Amino acid sequence: MNQPLHSELWKNIQSFAFDDPSSTFPFSKKLQLENNWSLNFTNQAMEEYRKFIFLCRISATGASPSDAVDKVWHLHLTYTQNYWISLCKNTLHKDIHHHPSKGGNSEDIKHIDWYNDSLKLYKEVFGFGAPLNIWPQQNSVQVNIETPIYDKSFFTKTILLFFCATLFYIIATSLFQTNGEIFLIYYAVLSIAGLLVSFILHKHKEERIERIVTENFPLSFNTFEATQFMYGVHKVYQTALIDLLKRGIIDTAGNDYKRNPYQKDNNQTELNPLLETLVEKIKVTGIFTYPEGLIFMDKDLVISPVFDNLNRLAKKVDYQKFFVPCIILLIGFARMFKGMANNKPVSFLVFEIGVFSLISLMIAQQYSYTILVFTTAKKIWRQQNKDGRSNNILNNFSILGAVAVAGFAEYAVLANTFNFYLPRNTNSVNGNGGGVGGCGNGSSCSGGSGCGGGCGGCGGD
Repeated sequence: MNQPLHSELWKNIQSFAFDDPSSTFPFSKKLQLENNWSLNFTNQAMEEYRKFIFLCRISATGASPSDAVDKVWHLHLTYTQNYWISLCKNTLHKDIHHHPSKGGNSEDIKHIDWYNDSLKLYKEVFGFGAPLNIWPQQNSVQVNIETPIYDKSFFTKTILLFFCATLFYIIATSLFQTNGEIFLIYYAVLSIAGLLVSFILHKHKEERIERIVTENFPLSFNTFEATQFMYGVHKVYQTALIDLLKRGIIDTAGNDYKRNPYQKDNNQTELNPLLETLVEKIKVTGIFTYPEGLIFMDKDLVISPVFDNLNRLAKKVDYQKFFVPCIILLIGFARMFKGMANNKPVSFLVFEIGVFSLISLMIAQQYSYTILVFTTAKKIWRQQNKDGRSNNILNNFSILGAVAVAGFAEYAVLANTFNFYLPRNTNSVNGNGGGVGGCGNGSSCSGGSGCGGGCGGCGGD
């Protein structure tokens, strides 16, 4: 540490206990479950929170936390006795407050500058850069993930224009006074117009979602985390096998796999979610089958909070997409009930309504939040790796599957096995609000994700 005068303070912060030994549901466990983090990531986030608190205490201008650190901070504030008495009063000898920011674009820009200054301070104090999986780089203002997808003005004008045009069409054609055959023709024209307007709204939504996904796509993650987010657990497992074979830790043994000797490097963080459990369960030269290896995989290692924003976006429900179809369907059902009341045949009208409903649902499905988010994320991932033709075989496999390794003789058995065990493309759905701020010496701080509008940070004395 480059701050020898503060070494005693840092030592005290390092030894500070967040967990109550007598508690059956301690702080760390609650933090892990509330954020759906792995145990390893939870421990790392808590360690970075210690460093953040230290920076808050020693810096005259305060510091700004990352989203992950801010989540630790938010939870710690709810443990009032532990935070205000044990930490602030007895350990730091200074109160570190946390207040919500005012929100808005100017606050976001201010936060980013402050956050980047905090990253510089981190490196100056600790002698190395902050880990990117906890402290991602922020060089520009991201679009808030909670921003309405449809532009309000565009959406309102489009719906009002379509509604007025439909009303004029009904009056001009005397739609409900026409006979059955003429009504079917008029209704077909109206249905086509409704599909076109729906398509225009969906394309508008697609453009805005692509921009939001691009601006919120994380800057720091590993292959396994990206594969989990975009392709699911089964693909992660296959990628892990490729990695172990490439590193010589396993060999193929017929359709099974044999473990080779492995020496752990304590200076390197192990990212492969299969290796640790595999070493524990399988002895050297031991054999394991494909299904057994899948059981061994530590799935917690690949659940990364860096994709939380995109997962939240993918979970959104698009109620607006039903506005135009509902107008068309209401007209169709009104005429259908009228015909039934007058004992008129309505089978052709039911057929038209059914065709319109089916096409509307197909379009809506194609442009759902989930499809658009993951399609855009995969597009970005492919662009970053030259459509699966980069120098990184793991990234290539994540994109192309067995095709990426089929040309390598030593991977032939893996490719054959992978083609037999076809993984389901099950995307996991994992939040950053406006920005996360920081802290300062006995002064106020702007709140983060849970405070709304972004966490501004803490000022200095």
